[in-house]
Amino acid sequence: MALQRLPLAIHTNVADLIDQLRIAQIETFGRGASFLRRERKGRFYWYVRSPQVQGERNERYLGLETPELLATIEAAKASRTALDGRRLIVRSLRGAGLHAPDDRTGRILRALSAAGAFRLRAVVVGTVAFQTYGALLGFTLPSQAVRTGDLDIAQDYGVSIALDDALDMSFLDVLRGADPAFTAVPKLDPGKSATYRTPDGYAVDVLTTSRDAGDAETSRLAALNTDATPLRFMDFLLRETVDAAVLHEDGVLVRVPAPARYAVHKLMISRKRSQANPKRRKDLEQAQSLIQALSADDPFALREAYAEARGRGEAWRKLLDEAVSLLPQTAQVALDA
Repeated sequence: MALQRLPLAIHTNVADLIDQLRIAQIETFGRGASFLRRERKGRFYWYVRSPQVQGERNERYLGLETPELLATIEAAKASRTALDGRRLIVRSLRGAGLHAPDDRTGRILRALSAAGAFRLRAVVVGTVAFQTYGALLGFTLPSQAVRTGDLDIAQDYGVSIALDDALDMSFLDVLRGADPAFTAVPKLDPGKSATYRTPDGYAVDVLTTSRDAGDAETSRLAALNTDATPLRFMDFLLRETVDAAVLHEDGVLVRVPAPARYAVHKLMISRKRSQANPKRRKDLEQAQSLIQALSADDPFALREAYAEARGRGEAWRKLLDEAVSLLPQTAQVALDA
């Protein structure tokens, strides 16, 4: 499959949109907000304190101090981002052939973003994350690999319990803000659910990292106010995440796995699915597309992620060897170069 490189101007617009969405995320706390820096175990973290509302002052976690976060805070203090300008950028990016989610998925992601889920380091995984990689990498990705009818949201279990912040409402109530038809699908343990579904079959699954071989059916994600299903390999996928823009309305800022990790993860997952599962083929198509794009622009990240996965033991190597044997020779060379 041949990927088409996007013009540099399109790639620049994507970076500009992500910067504007970062600023807009902080601006949602309102004018008069103050920003607080705290030290914990030798590292600095930033919080925002909103103006007084009914006698209470609310503090919210923003993130680990980085040059990007500091620049975003300064921009949020000095500027109001134009919503109409972001809409124009999104429209131009979609017109250039970049992928966007269906309207319902877009509304759900917007609701999660507004509630603070991605600020709290929730991560979009699965095909909806793959839809954002064309914009991030500067390539048009194959349309057959971006179709989906569900949404997967993940959070590292250790991150969730370490954050001293959480959603103000249940995860289900956030989803119902986008579509009131959502209901929780119960697990065997009464009162617990990691899947939310609408009557027509649209599903949102919440996933987390597996802590040991004896994982319970669900783990509680305190920061997201929901239960989640622990899955093998999820710690590898979530170890590095990046900001991405979902091309819905004026854009939605989300977190997604680093593209190289996503590609390697999909190689392994493809071998865990049954032969009859149509997702098995799509996993390989997505991995192959990302390998092709990354081999052109970021081969080091690709090889580093692949080598790390292979170094995790014989079971991981076996899955990778099976998957890689099905890839074109050029993709195999890109991984082992």
